[in-house]
Amino acid sequence: MATPDANTPRAELFEHGKLKPEQLSRQPNLNQLPASTRRVLPLNDFLGQTRARAAVETALSLPFDGYNIFAVGTGGLGKRTMLKRLLRQHATQMPTPSDWVYVNNFSDPRRPVALALVAGEAPKFKKAMHQLWEKLFKQLERTFTADSYHTRIETIRQQASLVQQHALQALTQEGQALNLMLVSRDEEHHFVPVAPTDANAEQPTERDLASIPAPERAQITQQMRQMDKKLERLGARLGRIEEETRDQVAQLNAGLASEIVLPKITQIALRYEHVDGVQDYLDAYSKDIIDNIEDILAQEDDDYLPAMFDRVPSRYQVNVVVTHKPNSGAPVVFEDLPTHYNLLGHVEQLTQMGTITTDFTLIRSGALHRANGGFLFLEAEQILEQPYAWQGLKRALRAGQLKLSSLEQMLTLTGSISLEPDSIPLSVRVVLLGEPNIYYELLEFEPELNRLFKIRADFSDTLPRTEDNEQNYIRLIADYVHKKKLLPLDRSALAALLTDSSRLAEDQSLLSLHAASLGDLLCEANQHAQAAQARQISAVHIEATLAERRYRLGYLRELYWHDLQRGTQLIETTGYRIGQINALTVVHYADSEFGLPARLTAAVYQGAGEILDIERSVELGGSLHAKGILIMSSFLRAHFGRTQPLHFSAALAFEQSYGEIDGDSATLAELCALISSISQLPIDQSWAITGSMNQLGMVQPIGGINAKIEGFFDTCVLQGLNGRQGVIFPAQNIQHLMLRQDVIDAVRAGQFHLHAVSTVEQALELLIKRSAGKMNSKGKYTKHSIFAEVMHQLKYWQDLEHEGDSSDKKNKKKLKKRAAKPNPADEEQAISMTT
Repeated sequence: MATPDANTPRAELFEHGKLKPEQLSRQPNLNQLPASTRRVLPLNDFLGQTRARAAVETALSLPFDGYNIFAVGTGGLGKRTMLKRLLRQHATQMPTPSDWVYVNNFSDPRRPVALALVAGEAPKFKKAMHQLWEKLFKQLERTFTADSYHTRIETIRQQASLVQQHALQALTQEGQALNLMLVSRDEEHHFVPVAPTDANAEQPTERDLASIPAPERAQITQQMRQMDKKLERLGARLGRIEEETRDQVAQLNAGLASEIVLPKITQIALRYEHVDGVQDYLDAYSKDIIDNIEDILAQEDDDYLPAMFDRVPSRYQVNVVVTHKPNSGAPVVFEDLPTHYNLLGHVEQLTQMGTITTDFTLIRSGALHRANGGFLFLEAEQILEQPYAWQGLKRALRAGQLKLSSLEQMLTLTGSISLEPDSIPLSVRVVLLGEPNIYYELLEFEPELNRLFKIRADFSDTLPRTEDNEQNYIRLIADYVHKKKLLPLDRSALAALLTDSSRLAEDQSLLSLHAASLGDLLCEANQHAQAAQARQISAVHIEATLAERRYRLGYLRELYWHDLQRGTQLIETTGYRIGQINALTVVHYADSEFGLPARLTAAVYQGAGEILDIERSVELGGSLHAKGILIMSSFLRAHFGRTQPLHFSAALAFEQSYGEIDGDSATLAELCALISSISQLPIDQSWAITGSMNQLGMVQPIGGINAKIEGFFDTCVLQGLNGRQGVIFPAQNIQHLMLRQDVIDAVRAGQFHLHAVSTVEQALELLIKRSAGKMNSKGKYTKHSIFAEVMHQLKYWQDLEHEGDSSDKKNKKKLKKRAAKPNPADEEQAISMTT
């Protein structure tokens, strides 16, 4: 946009850059919209996310480690929903992963064995082993409680007893031959030799032996020693007989148990012969039952775990860790609480009588177990909040193995006994969902991120507003309506939603892809339509929802308007002021934002060319705001400091501002206020202005343009519209205008004005109603222009620096008079022009 000539009439200056009502918003063509969403085909696709879809498809096409996905985008875009739909479509074409069970390791119970079965077979295997135990136990119990079994046991014991009696009788006869008797001392058949002289069959004492003649006493002593040795040999023989008897009983039990157990085990083994490791497990299973048959039959009910509805000992149970439906495709799992245990699984513990116990039946699976062979969705922020969860996920992805570990043992460094189950091979695609700031922070502090998550899927916030995309957006609306079972939307409601979507995107050529906001709006509008007993949602219900939302979220805004109405907040929308201008700001509060005018003042005085940023000095101004001040200072030096130094200092401040201020969108307003203060030319307070600028004086676009314009419009309405108020803003922001209908109506009626500018000069000419001026070949600006007045004041301050020449007093008096009083002709022409 070209700058008008210095001699351009002032009435034409006002019309320069003035916007028409048609430029303030973009309304859809109703004739191109469907009459209702009833006949609209729902959209189940990535709307406007072609880049993200291409990234995901790349990850799916590469069967290598590390090609996990980090989905990056602001919250509410529907990343999870879109990715789940795409991955579920892909998962249905993938093979269903194996089921996994843990069984007892009979040789080392601390290391349970993991077995992989065909999908859907794990519960069947568990049930088969459960039924096997019940059948075995019942048959074993019948067999070992039968009369025939007890008869055979009794026969074995009688035979052993007969052998023992014969051996004892033989030794007794030998003792009788030696005049000695064998007396039993206990039930274990321990005998002692007794001399016959003892009438009570008691072992003779030393006194008894002393009464016997010495030769006879020596003979008796010798005979008793011989008998003792024979008794020792007899005791050893009797012990062997007892051991042989027990062995015979054990062999009998093992034989009977084998006859019962092995055939049934063989049936199970044949059924699962295709499963690696099952045959070894069943062999150990049967051997353990046969070897411990007596303990199994002697076990009481109290020996079983509590709350169990069966009598299957835990060592013979099967723990199903993960199972899938046959031919269901790959799993797609979302874990909303990704703790270390919920991700990697854990081993539970039982406390009985103050003792903590555990076994393989208490192994619990994690999300990685359930998603193994498929896809796992995780929120990046949530997993980073959980202690050691991120470390555990990295370890599992690096190793390609799922290995259970005790987090308490790692943290406390205790030596408590725990299980070490077999690791399970891991093959999973992990999808992390996060906002851009989380991704880039993690990228900075986590060097392994790029090795584990090689695919970044960037989700866009907006979609180009073309006719095709409008139709696709309507299909997206229809999909949400169908999914949530809402009332259908008519043509006017669709038009209102398209308009609101562009308003959210802050661009006439874009549509917002914020699915959460769209869904909330539809649900609330549906409630309004139902309350009105309408058959479908129309624009009336959409507008009512938006108005209700503005009221609901407008508490802080109403506080400001209340202060403005009472005069507590000082804002002028009429009159002329030197060094004072209405800047525009945007307040962000929770989930709402609104625009506010803010009085910006500039005070200028003789000095060394420094500009004091009061906001920055009191640490209320951010770095971007400070940058704007420096750019403005550079512009002043480039335009007015080529031939002379700047003999002035200035201070800039946002009045009645008590919070932090950042951004450079007030740079244009600060420069205009400063030039007004230097030149002593007043600024029309009917205008508010916003915009950034560069060192060359080119105006640059800013954000929040709609909220800023509407904020000043509401202020003018509060103080009274007079047909002269308006907003000056960068020309590049025209495409971002999506204003409220009441603002558009006021512009159409000539009660409010919007002007787009491309240079600082255009903004100054609108505010001060005078040409900015151009520099000629002699380095002087056009006479009576704004910049010429600035140069006059700077020359005055320069002369003050060299005061002493009396011939300059007359000139100084003239300069003071001009500086103290504005040109009344300028003000009259400005008033006549704007009215």
